[in-house]
Order: sequence, then structure tokens, then C-alpha cells
Amino acid sequence: MAPQFDFTRNSGDRSLQHQRGRSKQYRASWQTAVGLAIASTILLIGCSGGEAENSTSTTEVPDTVQRAFAAAHPGVSPAWEKQSYGYEAEFVKDGIEYEVEFSEAGQWLETEYEVTQDYQFSLLVLDKVKREHPGWALTKREVEITPQGKFYEVEIEQGGQQIELYFDERGNKAQNNNEDA
Repeated sequence: MAPQFDFTRNSGDRSLQHQRGRSKQYRASWQTAVGLAIASTILLIGCSGGEAENSTSTTEVPDTVQRAFAAAHPGVSPAWEKQSYGYEAEFVKDGIEYEVEFSEAGQWLETEYEVTQDYQFSLLVLDKVKREHPGWALTKREVEITPQGKFYEVEIEQGGQQIELYFDERGNKAQNNNEDA
């Protein structure tokens, strides 16, 4: 049975109140109860934070993966996501969001982070991009550290076209073999 809500009519119609000796009582209809239930559900879903479908609790991450992460990043509590290659740990440090990837066995695959300022990025790579793509807007600067070395990824845009470029630490164009490991 739907909850019942009583609302006292406050209309100033004294003849109705005098005839019955009390004020008129209203009960909410089933439509009102259903409407409130739907609105509450929508509100709860909207406020749930929209977590990713593949979010993983720390208890579901293998101990070897957690130990490998803790050895490299002591005192950090990441959010974990299950990926096709293993696990990804996400955390923020000094205002920068990091993603650290591990295999199922706990082998470190890569650490990546996006920077927003030119001084946080390889000036050699930035100069090369500006020289080879004049007039293009730089929209993303990402640093990727892998067992093979340090790499720099940039996204540039012009006229609705977007290009992703990948460089090694010497500023040479490289293949991105590390995109989500």
C-alpha cells in the first residue's frame, strides 16, 4: 500500500469548515506516490557519481598487484579498474592525475599522466610539433613512462581535424605501443 500523506486545506472557505466542524483532509493519490518514487530514484542515480562499469574494489585486485603498486607509490590509495591486460590504478598527486598499469601477475606496464602547462612537458617535443604543424592547437600533453623508456603523446587540432602524435624522449616520432598497454 502506498504511503498516505495528509495535507490540511487552508482555503479560507469557512462555510465548508463550519458545515463539517473540521478542516478538509486530502490524501495523496497513487499517481503522486509513484511520481515521488520515480523522482527519488532518478535523484539517487544522478548522485551516485557515475562510476565506471569496470571499477574494482581493492579486495578484488590480486595481492601481487597491490604490493607492486604500494612498493612504487607508498601511502597512496588508488581507485582500481580491471582492464583487458590486468589492472589500472588511478590517483591524484600534486594536482596531477596518474594512471599506473599492471599485468595480472603484478608486472608494472606503464605510468602515464597528463600535464596542462608547457613547462611540465618536453620542450624538445613541443618545439618539434609547433615547427611541423604550424597553426595547429595543442589540446593534450601526456607523459608515458614504460619499461622501454619515457614517451610523450600530444593531441593537436585544426579545423575539426584531430591528430595524435607520439615521441620518444629524444623527440623522435615513435609508435605508441603502450596505449592502454
